[in-house]
Amino acid sequence: MSLARRTVRNTALLFAARSLSKVLVFATVVVTQRSLGATGYGQFAAIVVFSNIASIFADLGLQVVFVREASRHLSDLGSFLGATLAAKLPLAALSGVILLVSVWLLAPDLLSLVGPVFALLVVTSAANLLRSTFYATGEMRYEVVAIGGETVVLLAFTVLAAVFKLGVAAFVWAYTASYAFTAVYAAVITQRRWTPLRLSWNWALLRKLLRSGLPFALAFVLSTIYFRIDVVILKSLRGDAQVAYYNAAYKFLDGLSFIPQAAMNAVFPALAVIHLRGRDPMRDAYTRAYRLLAALGMPVAVGCVILAPQIIHITRVPFEQSIPSLRILGASLLLIFVNNSFIFALGAMDKQLTFALLAGLSIVVNVTLNLVMIPHFAYADGYLAASWATLITEVFLFVCGYIALARYLGHMPWLRPAIPIALSGAVVAGVAWVLRDRNVLLVVVVAAVVYVGALAATGGVSRGEWKLARESLRIGRPRAPES
Repeated sequence: MSLARRTVRNTALLFAARSLSKVLVFATVVVTQRSLGATGYGQFAAIVVFSNIASIFADLGLQVVFVREASRHLSDLGSFLGATLAAKLPLAALSGVILLVSVWLLAPDLLSLVGPVFALLVVTSAANLLRSTFYATGEMRYEVVAIGGETVVLLAFTVLAAVFKLGVAAFVWAYTASYAFTAVYAAVITQRRWTPLRLSWNWALLRKLLRSGLPFALAFVLSTIYFRIDVVILKSLRGDAQVAYYNAAYKFLDGLSFIPQAAMNAVFPALAVIHLRGRDPMRDAYTRAYRLLAALGMPVAVGCVILAPQIIHITRVPFEQSIPSLRILGASLLLIFVNNSFIFALGAMDKQLTFALLAGLSIVVNVTLNLVMIPHFAYADGYLAASWATLITEVFLFVCGYIALARYLGHMPWLRPAIPIALSGAVVAGVAWVLRDRNVLLVVVVAAVVYVGALAATGGVSRGEWKLARESLRIGRPRAPES
């Protein structure tokens, strides 16, 4: 199977699996919100932020470097995996210390949750590294099983925690159990399919991986802070209830962000290989990825803005305050989709330092906006200020990302490919607005059909791309990529 066809198939498989998974994950979010209430759910959201920040230090960018290097040199997959596993051991201890200190300093009321969250952090780190072999080898059929299994486990344990009216810690353990499934499953598949699992203390290789990974780690730290620091600021200035209102809307942003991440996770190994072929092939490949994410992001952003009341009401949680927040955050989704193309392309081109610089600039802008805007909004509207800060920061990141990529690849034709997508988005916005008071599922289905038709009519997707998609998605036995 050609690299292009395999990439399209992997993207489609991941998108389908993640889409079905997110439906079940959404159910766990609803159960969690209704069981814990505003205050408990606010604490749950806050401790997850601290976990996300500490998890960066449990990885230090090694997972991304592993996928990139292993996809380029499949014959050395075992060496890369063994060295990365060895490096994870001391990093896990470091992340635990950072988690404990950060919670103690910034949110001492959450100290009782540090133990369960550290267990979640360690298991998640192991699971994500082991499943990375599926991405490096292009074997997404195994990742589909991993996604399905961990989602079912998560839903089952979350429901049990709600039924027995357990506290916040029980919901954290539910996530730990789900990632434990993936860790065990991925370990078995990797052992049987590709390479024995072992720790490799190859210091030369470890130093090489860490040197490449540290800029990614810095960028991930800054990106995580950017996406999560508003929760910490909001908690400090406005309390747990407003964190819950904001997070109830932001959860949809989190949930929908799987779409660009799933697409680019599948595309990333291909970009890493294409980069070695030269500047022109890389520019062409990136332009296709950019158009893909813009085409996927447009209807999602339109839907969140227009259907925000119906979306919030689906949860049946009394968070009416979250509706305007979702509309603001929904508008930023298109930019979030497209900005993912910048981020992954820079990583595939070995330009992780530039990625780190963009992340650093974004966090400066976002923190400044939150600290300035939240106090100047009415006390009850602090979470809306945080929403506007996110949207403005994504605009800033888009401009900077375009400039950075143009520096390495030359002139980037971002406007012309976006015109058909923008026209198709306007059409679907009109349909969604007319049908906005109908059943939300009906509106989504009709709008999706109209959008696909509009893309075909306007040339948002070329004939060649339609043909490639059809050929790639034909039913057939998947074949392992050539090494």
